[in-house]
Amino acid sequence: MRETFDVCIVGAGPGGLAALSAMTEPYSLDQLSRDQWNRVAHVDLKHRKDRIPPKVCVVDPGGWLSTWHARFKALQIQWLRSPVGAHPDIFDMHSLLAFATRTERCDELLDSGAVNADLRSLPEAGQGLWNLPSNELFEQFCGDLAARLPHSFIHGEVTSVEGDDGDFTVFLKDGQPILAQTVILALGVPGPAAFPGALAPVPEHLMFHSDFECGARLQELSGKKRVLVIGGGLTAVQVAQLALKKDCEVVLLSRRPLTTRHFDIGERWFDRRRANVHHYEFFQKPMEERLEHIKATRGGGSVPPFYMKEIREAEASGRLVCKQGEVQLSHVWAEAVDVLIDGQVNRFDLIVNACGHRADGRHLPLVRELLRTAPTEVVGGFPVLSQDLQWGDFKQLFVVGALASLQVGPDAGNLMGLRRAVQIVANALSLRAWLKDTKTVLGNICGNRFQALDSDSDSECESV
Repeated sequence: MRETFDVCIVGAGPGGLAALSAMTEPYSLDQLSRDQWNRVAHVDLKHRKDRIPPKVCVVDPGGWLSTWHARFKALQIQWLRSPVGAHPDIFDMHSLLAFATRTERCDELLDSGAVNADLRSLPEAGQGLWNLPSNELFEQFCGDLAARLPHSFIHGEVTSVEGDDGDFTVFLKDGQPILAQTVILALGVPGPAAFPGALAPVPEHLMFHSDFECGARLQELSGKKRVLVIGGGLTAVQVAQLALKKDCEVVLLSRRPLTTRHFDIGERWFDRRRANVHHYEFFQKPMEERLEHIKATRGGGSVPPFYMKEIREAEASGRLVCKQGEVQLSHVWAEAVDVLIDGQVNRFDLIVNACGHRADGRHLPLVRELLRTAPTEVVGGFPVLSQDLQWGDFKQLFVVGALASLQVGPDAGNLMGLRRAVQIVANALSLRAWLKDTKTVLGNICGNRFQALDSDSDSECESV
């Protein structure tokens, strides 16, 4: 008889690891009210001793954070953009900071200057939670976390999810079935690479997307090549910096002037004094307006100040040329491409497209299959989920990550948004029910706690 898992998590990136943490930890320290702190203090030891955590499996073709590692390595990224308080350990938002202290690696925490006069009054600012961790520190922390959390890891590619709540069968590409009561999809980038239409005639050997095979072709940046990098966000800047390190002649072309911002969305979305209000206002909008709100909030890409400083220094020294405008193709040669910029023809040996991805979950085979077997509305490439991140009519099939943007907000694909999303899933599954004060409105909220701000809202709890 086949083993049945309580929870099957599809995807082993930061979202999958955050989901595993949320499923196996009894509560989150930074989410507790004062009454819940008292309840924890009285019953936590007994609860932890008696509690049997859910039996969880994680399914992914690679290992933990394998795609993340490949992308960061290819771009030689040293620092995360998200602060040290944003990570997959749902039990304690201070744990990455504690890991750095315990391993004597506090020099791998960067003060990027994100804490302004307004944020300085927050306790987490004084605690260093707005500093940026190095990627090496973050990856080792995640490896340590994954090793500590009980789970089974299954290597494979999921092609379909069939069945119903409490009785799902997750099929792998090789035909292997996995039985699970609950399924959580943490699938990462929700769409195909975006390419400027004007460059469609350029052959593959002369142009590639920066994320192609997790950045594998970035190795081609070498040997005094003349390189055109297209894009106006952080990835485009990172590609340009990498090309400069490899002694290439680089032109960075963006549609508009580069925008400076510490995080890819405004700090107000991370400021706990205001974040709940922003999220609530977002959830009151119709789906089409939410989509526009997401686009406006993210703003088409931005660059942290410390990256911008390096770019301006490279530009001032003549090593980098920054241009704004639309790319226009002039001529394609056997080993070069002529591009029209500012009315002048420029010849390049290689073009790197760093324009990001187009939001369209239907590009993912598993999502396409789900839409075929369990149709749900799609708006702007994102599936419309329930307020508790459930797919269609299911109560135990959840989606976290960028695919859940319409229900989580502009930061759905970020580490902070992932933390919030998996908390919603854990609450919807009543995994934190022992903490609830059933005498209060908030204590009766089982899933998305933002609905507590709406006096007319109602919710039903489902168990694993």
